[in-house]
Amino acid sequence: MGALSRILYDAHAMRIRTCDRYLVREMVGPFLLSVFGLVLFIMLSLIINLSELVVDRGISPVALARLMVLKLPSLVVLALPVSGLFAMFLGLGRLTHDREVIALEAAGISLRRVLAPLLVVSVVVAAADFALYNWGVPSSEGAFQQSYLALIYRQGAPRLQSDTFFKGPEGEVLYARRYNQEDGSLSDVLVYDHVGRLFHLQDAAVTIISAVRGAWSGDAWELQDGRVYGVDGEGRLVHTATFEALTIPVAATPADFFVQSRQPTEMGIGELRQRIGMLTARGLAADALILECHRKVAIPLATLVFVLLGGAMSLIFGWRSRAAGIVLSFLLIGAYQGVFLWTGTLGERGILPAALAAWLPNLAFGAVGLALFVRLDRLSSRDLWQRVRRAVPFLGGLAAG
Repeated sequence: MGALSRILYDAHAMRIRTCDRYLVREMVGPFLLSVFGLVLFIMLSLIINLSELVVDRGISPVALARLMVLKLPSLVVLALPVSGLFAMFLGLGRLTHDREVIALEAAGISLRRVLAPLLVVSVVVAAADFALYNWGVPSSEGAFQQSYLALIYRQGAPRLQSDTFFKGPEGEVLYARRYNQEDGSLSDVLVYDHVGRLFHLQDAAVTIISAVRGAWSGDAWELQDGRVYGVDGEGRLVHTATFEALTIPVAATPADFFVQSRQPTEMGIGELRQRIGMLTARGLAADALILECHRKVAIPLATLVFVLLGGAMSLIFGWRSRAAGIVLSFLLIGAYQGVFLWTGTLGERGILPAALAAWLPNLAFGAVGLALFVRLDRLSSRDLWQRVRRAVPFLGGLAAG
């Protein structure tokens, strides 16, 4: 009798392990597809945002591709948790549609047990996401910021055209009546500096520089035979001077300043904690650093939250329509992002404790997912979706479609 029980137990355990491997394999495809799609979507949005830089500054495709590669780790960190939600709705939706979930229940496997291996895998993915966010993103994000600022401030002059106004590297407005594309020379040049970065004059709100000839040397404007005018805030001429040759350096002084100012996203947890300690010891606010330090853990763990919430919703409501899963994924992601941004703003301004602001989205959505997970195998939950459909007819029509 004991031997028979042992054999039955081993057979059941083997069946469970086989089902676990099968469930994980079924989620891999939707998960990888979601990661690829989300990264591609965000990357295309980034390319569109950089299109003005490409046109105005003449950035080469190689430089643009390098920016995309440097930004890729940051995009993957955000895509992994969201892809877990998509994988649950798409993968489990397919299993529900093909009645495979019912077959698993008939074999004695509870819905909680169905979700268990997926939760374990989500912890592994969250650990990998944490490692990437803590050790990969700081260096890649720092290199991205340096390269981006270098392209803005150190790249050659914008693509000039004759008889056209354009904005220069320091925010100045320039005009050239004629531009020779062969040698890069300018004729009848006018420079309008309203911020005083290029040629600061005392008591002058605006500096206007005119020159007969000019050229861009790569790190400076080389002007010849011109005049400098200084105008105060009331439009009165307060300074005038002539020059035979004038060099206005516009090298990467602003870029050097920004490069030295590291953003919280460019730091790992160790550096963040060190800087938080330095600021708090001096009595200075460190809310932004505290928020980012906690997000280094909270964002990767959102993978577990999304798998728990998406898996429980898919199993308890039993949607058979992929459209319903995709739409609900976008709705949940939008809601999570809204809470994420709102709590982040409150945390940075000190209205909420920064640590709580970082964890509040996970706590809120995780609580809903945990409540649904607890109800998974209750008979009273079997008609829960029917009650929701009667209360909200739109959702019923969506799931049916």
